[in-house]
Amino acid sequence: MTETDAQAGIEADPSVNPEDLRERMIAELVESGVLSDPRIEAAFRGVPREVFAPAGTPAETSYATDDALRTRFADDGKALSSLSAPTMHAGNLAQAQIEDGQRVLEIGSGGPNAAMLAYLVGPTGQVVSVDIDEGVTARTRTGLAQLGLTDRVKVVTADAAEPLGRGVFDRIMVTVSPWSLPETWVEQLAPDGILVVPLQVAPGLQRIIGFRKKDGRLVSESTVPGGFVPLQGAGLFNPAAAQLTGPSGKPVTFRFPGNEIPEQFGVSDDVLASDPVEAWSGVIYKNRTIWLDVLTYLLVQPGACAMEAEDATDRGSDMSFYPALVHGTSFAALHRRPASETSVEVGAIGKGPDAARLTTRLADLIAHFGAHHRGTEPLFQWWPTGTEPGKVPPSVTVLPRAHGILTISWPVAGLG
Repeated sequence: MTETDAQAGIEADPSVNPEDLRERMIAELVESGVLSDPRIEAAFRGVPREVFAPAGTPAETSYATDDALRTRFADDGKALSSLSAPTMHAGNLAQAQIEDGQRVLEIGSGGPNAAMLAYLVGPTGQVVSVDIDEGVTARTRTGLAQLGLTDRVKVVTADAAEPLGRGVFDRIMVTVSPWSLPETWVEQLAPDGILVVPLQVAPGLQRIIGFRKKDGRLVSESTVPGGFVPLQGAGLFNPAAAQLTGPSGKPVTFRFPGNEIPEQFGVSDDVLASDPVEAWSGVIYKNRTIWLDVLTYLLVQPGACAMEAEDATDRGSDMSFYPALVHGTSFAALHRRPASETSVEVGAIGKGPDAARLTTRLADLIAHFGAHHRGTEPLFQWWPTGTEPGKVPPSVTVLPRAHGILTISWPVAGLG
């Protein structure tokens, strides 16, 4: 597999002033509410993002507030590395609660985040930035040298899932998305330290979680939406997938939270071509709302998977989308219909001989979430391998992973 730099050969506009772009970016972040800490704002102001971009990248691209700059690609076109969007940097730095003089480990290098961490830890702190890709670490080193920050930031080319031998860190910030949390990360995190990680909670779903280390386990303090490139190396996880062809002639893929396709899975091209069945929940969302809460709840249910269709009508309607329940030769996917000019009702659409039951079950799950958990923040906990039996509460959703167990629980709305 070869990797290539992005944006090669694009000429930058010399008339554009990067400082003006940086100030505009900061103003947008402040106005949106994602940037409210004066120390983080000062770090943004002190780091010219363009020095970490591939040669020839237009300065405007480096300062696009909500867009990541993908910097290296594999042969199949998938991004292997990127400069995270400024919005992501601002939110994640706030989650990490960096203090002066701390030791911080960044997993997944790129440059801008490491440089801002250097400003936040100050002259008595230390940042270690590690990446498995030599091309990425070389560009990061070059940018940090340009900014005079090499005394504060050490850049290492290594697989961060393996022991680094660099001691314990007060904060660990992960800028690539893992399926599991390697034991080395938990071991290298100081007691009461914070780990910020864009964890793959389910296929197709990431939550950027700010974990606090308590008595050997990790307990979430904050969660935000976001998307990062997958963790490479020993921690790479490719969920099992079944690819079919829908009536449109385009692919339909079912991705499962495991290494193997479930034995009972029997959805076929003929099922995709059959007539759909619908069921509705009564749960209403305003248009353009991010449904991260209910998506998280549904995607960790028994029998749930990510159903990806290039043509949404292959699921039954152009208003259908990816979370699905599957059983045997039937499936039910999330669905929506207009409730008013400014809102939609969430429901289910399914196909197959058992579609009526599955769509009703999915609609009932949505209704239950809407009545009991909507508006609450789920609690994520990570229990490392070797956790004593009986410590994991019985009333949580348990998701076994390599190196430990991820659990999720939802508070009851209106209580606490």
